[in-house]
Amino acid sequence: MRTFLCIALLQVAGYAADASLLSLVMPDAKVIAGLHVDRAKNSPFGMYVLAHMQLDDPDFLKFIAATGFDPRRDVTEIVIAANGLTYDPSRWLVLAKGTFLPAKIGEVAEANGGSTVNYHGFNILAGATNEKNISSAIVFLDSSTAVLGELDGVEGAIDRRKSGGGGGSVLARKVRQVGANNDFWFTTLVPLSEFASAMPDPNLSSAMKGNLLGAVQQASGGIKFGQTVQLSAEAITRSPKDASALVDVVKFVAGLIQTNRQGDKTAAQVSTLLDGLQTSAQGNTMTMTLAIPEATLEQMLSMMRQDRSKKSIPSPSVPK
Repeated sequence: MRTFLCIALLQVAGYAADASLLSLVMPDAKVIAGLHVDRAKNSPFGMYVLAHMQLDDPDFLKFIAATGFDPRRDVTEIVIAANGLTYDPSRWLVLAKGTFLPAKIGEVAEANGGSTVNYHGFNILAGATNEKNISSAIVFLDSSTAVLGELDGVEGAIDRRKSGGGGGSVLARKVRQVGANNDFWFTTLVPLSEFASAMPDPNLSSAMKGNLLGAVQQASGGIKFGQTVQLSAEAITRSPKDASALVDVVKFVAGLIQTNRQGDKTAAQVSTLLDGLQTSAQGNTMTMTLAIPEATLEQMLSMMRQDRSKKSIPSPSVPK
């Protein structure tokens, strides 16, 4: 069951924060990210991505065929929250707005090993406990609101829905600020170094444990889609000295890429994107903005796709 539902809710990517979804977030959340799906998919870049998506995952296609629910069409907003740093998506709380078909989705879930648990008047679709002793679940609070996560986490969201007492955390208040100006956004109250264990690449993990990134105590940012795609990020560091040092490092890395743009195709592509990079430090806060013409992104993705196609074509055999 969880495989079908995760694919359905997370196959779509792009948001601004809906107050009713934020009210369901756990009060001790450390990380929250969000995507306004409607804004993202209706932007020039979103339409380009959707036009070139190859959705051939059999579970995803099976889910759509069985339920009539297509997240590309029916999901409008997603919020993901966690109160612990983990690379395990089974511990995330996923909150979604859209047009859902609870009865039909319930039938498919039960046909794939799910069961129904009644909690305070809500029917929770619960999956079997996995090898990590985690029981996954989903509940439809109404025909437009879904909550997916661990069983305990879903029950907690129901409690907050009934009490009306959620959404008051410091992190949720920060989300309202960053979410108001972006289609995709994220914010965290924990040092970036704590994300090191979640990185699949050991080199990247080691880099995140270094002194510089270890100085970042909080971070937030987002992406605004349009004819020009605007990226922004803010890092709150331990001191003004750390913020200035972080600006210097970002400029150094960008300059290094610019220097190598003539001799390296990948560096040339990335360098073009970095032409609009702006960084600054004020007090212990480092800010960074980057404006990228949407046409430039399309061109780069097209080149990457062509490169992959060339690599996938086998070389002709040479007769002996």
